[in-house]
Amino acid sequence: METNFSAPKRQSPIGVVIIFANQLQQSIRVLIFPIILLLVRTKSSGTGYLIAGFLAYLIVLAIHSYFSYLKFTFFLDEEKQEFIIQKGIFNRENLIIRLDKIQQVNINQSLIQRIVGVYSLDIDTAGSDQKEASIKAIDHEAATILREKLLSRTFATATNELTAANHTEYSATPGATTQKSTNTDKQQHSNNQGHYGGYSNIPILKLSSNTLFKVGLTSNYGASIALLGGFIYAILEATKNYTEAFQLEENPISQLATQGLGLISLCILLIFALIIVLGTNLIRTFLKYYNFEIRKEKTFLSIHSGLFEKKHILLKPERVQISSYSQNFFQKKMNLINLKFKQAAFNTAEEEDKDNKKHDIEIPGCDEKERNEILKMIYHCLPVKGSSFVPNYRFLLLTVMLRIVLPAIIFVGLAQLRLALQPYLWIILPYAIFAGILLYFEYAHHRLFVSEDFILKKSGIWDIEYQTMEPHKIQKITTKQYFWHKKADIGHLILHTAAGTLHFKYGKYADIHQIVNYWLYKVESGKKDWM
Repeated sequence: METNFSAPKRQSPIGVVIIFANQLQQSIRVLIFPIILLLVRTKSSGTGYLIAGFLAYLIVLAIHSYFSYLKFTFFLDEEKQEFIIQKGIFNRENLIIRLDKIQQVNINQSLIQRIVGVYSLDIDTAGSDQKEASIKAIDHEAATILREKLLSRTFATATNELTAANHTEYSATPGATTQKSTNTDKQQHSNNQGHYGGYSNIPILKLSSNTLFKVGLTSNYGASIALLGGFIYAILEATKNYTEAFQLEENPISQLATQGLGLISLCILLIFALIIVLGTNLIRTFLKYYNFEIRKEKTFLSIHSGLFEKKHILLKPERVQISSYSQNFFQKKMNLINLKFKQAAFNTAEEEDKDNKKHDIEIPGCDEKERNEILKMIYHCLPVKGSSFVPNYRFLLLTVMLRIVLPAIIFVGLAQLRLALQPYLWIILPYAIFAGILLYFEYAHHRLFVSEDFILKKSGIWDIEYQTMEPHKIQKITTKQYFWHKKADIGHLILHTAAGTLHFKYGKYADIHQIVNYWLYKVESGKKDWM
């Protein structure tokens, strides 16, 4: 593909295959169960009609994919500093993206794209009228050149910042020895640059298979359990559909549940579930983070990862709204820390918190030294905790009422209605003890730390997480106080950013008001931009 983007261009011709594969994949996801049921219920004489209908659908899908490819063009108007994408078969759509609105351009490669030898160029237009634009089939050289053109203003700003940084003193922590850039440092920095866009030859972080194995065993249990739960639910629904299709007398799984499980069978089932959860976690970790490495490109962090689906992300420090790092007991023993960066996104903070995690960048399995080095690149110094804010004991009281007392009352009430549950009332005691311990740790870890330049929120029960944000990136501040908390001077604090919220509950309301006034003064009087 030519690298002159001033005239409208189409994607790589193999893009027809990519479009066809994507549309076929979406169709299969939507229609998989109806198709199976149709195949089961259809008699042998009607199988030919089903095959003919399926082939006809593939032909229509292929024709639609071809015209979608023909009608998709893109070009760069350097005079107006705009990138234009034209698409649509019947309803034509012109997507105009101003270069100064582009926040990030990523080069990714899915499994299908890897097979046919093309890449996708994903343009993040946070803050504009569109969430994103994507070119699904482009070769790597053209994608790299186009990305640099689209980020030309950003790269120019980064170069100026890098030049200024070489003449600026900084310190990693308060009271630390001040470091100053010298000609030797500049020469060393120059020697560390590669031949491809200013990459450092030595990765800041590169995860080995051994590290990925440890990460897979010690993190993301919740996601794996949710994935396993969704898989089990799909099996139950499929079994129900098959039962109806084959007109069976009783669902095999329902029959098994009615008969009950013995103690040994239950233990075997739990062990089997644990193995599946750990195995799923390991597979997800290796698929997502295989060959994970971070390099420095000017003032950006260049992140590569993925086994089948390769991702190349440029992390711009100014775009980071909230950073966090977490660690549980096992990870602490292994010196493993998981980093996460929340970036400014098109969605509002509330929408981002609910379901949109695509703008989050995760860095798993780094040690303390690597974490500190990455954080210094983001903030130019290490965040410090500062003054501590502790929640009122009512934080613990309410959670105990909602998560221990109320469930116990409901269970006792159900046992009175169904006598079969009465032999299991003893479960309430171990549940109350276990839940009480967890709630105490949740209360003990719920802390807010405020310093001159940073806000840190500590939280968690098993995975202890520290969220960090800078006061000048606050978009909105919400304080709440219920009428029954006025006498006790208790309130809640919510800090809104362009990437999510930071919530501190049951703090002293007078202190919250005081610190809020200080942050508002910092935001109004400061000259730093939020992004």
